Amino acid sequence: MSKDVYGVFDAHEFFGEFFHNQDDYASRFSAKIKYSPETGLILEYSIVDSDVPSACEILFGILNNGKRCTLFGPFNFNLGGRRFGVINTKYGSHGFPCLVMGDFVSPDKKFDHSRFTFHHMQEFFYPQGHLDGVAYKDGTLETIKGTDWIIEIENRATFNDVTETLMNLIINENGKALKRLSSSYEKIKTAFPDNSFLLRKSLEYLFKYIPCTPKTIKEMYLDILKITSLFSIFMDRPTFPDEVKIFPNAEASNSISLLSSINLESRTVGLAKSNPSHFLMPINRNKIDLSKTISTWFELHDSYRVLSTTFQYETNHRTLHSAYSDVILFSTNIESIAHDLGMPTSDKYEGPINRYGSDELKSAIRNIFIIHNNNSLGKNLSDLRNELAHVGRPKKLIKILNISDYVDVAEILKLVVVSHLLEQIGVARDVIYGYQKRLLPKAQS
Repeated sequence: MSKDVYGVFDAHEFFGEFFHNQDDYASRFSAKIKYSPETGLILEYSIVDSDVPSACEILFGILNNGKRCTLFGPFNFNLGGRRFGVINTKYGSHGFPCLVMGDFVSPDKKFDHSRFTFHHMQEFFYPQGHLDGVAYKDGTLETIKGTDWIIEIENRATFNDVTETLMNLIINENGKALKRLSSSYEKIKTAFPDNSFLLRKSLEYLFKYIPCTPKTIKEMYLDILKITSLFSIFMDRPTFPDEVKIFPNAEASNSISLLSSINLESRTVGLAKSNPSHFLMPINRNKIDLSKTISTWFELHDSYRVLSTTFQYETNHRTLHSAYSDVILFSTNIESIAHDLGMPTSDKYEGPINRYGSDELKSAIRNIFIIHNNNSLGKNLSDLRNELAHVGRPKKLIKILNISDYVDVAEILKLVVVSHLLEQIGVARDVIYGYQKRLLPKAQS
């Protein structure tokens, strides 16, 4: 991957000239592209040339950094403002979903593979404060095979040439040892005069995603999003593709960079940019079989899309309305799990909780209700869901529970749903219990 990095959690700004047909540079206009994770990609334009169409699906551009680019729309410049006078001008700001840096690309062009990182990927794989203990390995570290795709995990590193300065970087209190090392190093340099000695500055992990048949940029990016959404669940934080490079050929030449609008709330951006610890992540690289989990996740993704988006777009802020909604959503998910497992209707809540919940989790959710009544957990959850979802039901629990109770109930039910998913993709039961323990609401755990 090249040195040009366009991360989705950084701000970017480019100025350039844009046109709707790569073979017709005459009809062009000046504009600025602005990007932030909150606002997405915005084109600030001023159009004087009357030959520029009012609407188009795609724009090509030459940026002030000398790069070609492609903007995927659609664009409708009639929605902006107009200035009338000696020269009529269209102006305004127009949002768009996707920017390709490095070439003019048609939407239907197929690509061979992509390389990408996601936010906190490096910490997920290895604690960044201990990287000196990891050796750099060239080539593929691990291969993950799906039904119609392959993922290869690779290292990426940056280096400094220390061929002539290495001994300046080494300190030892024993002068004789240091002198012998210096002498030996000079002999090695003499013996291998055409070789350089490099000191590693950084070490990163990245994914190489290879579909069995070439895919368009949109198809490629949707697959990458599926992968990163799983890691959002693993790490319990908003996670999106960060640096994305797409390659037209197997030789990995002439790559393009992809920057997509994610349009997040500022609270979500703050969570995504916080610095998690490898050791405190609910699930990190050491706890799972990546090949099994990712392969199975591709098969299950569509069934758990809503669940994964709750992690990707988390804000850590709840209103009474959102707390009510979460209880209804996750209690419905629990019912669906019970149905899939063949459990009787009378056990549609307690059944999944008893199957997947640790002792701490089961105790935590029971304690929310036990101070208010002696009803079973199943009855309390059924009553609470019905009071929230149906008009005309007596509001007994709603009157005695507070917003913290609703939030805690929803969070615990979500943990049961996630635990069901984790078991399906091959995560061990002790890891699932550790996940629950890490994320149980603090007031109840």
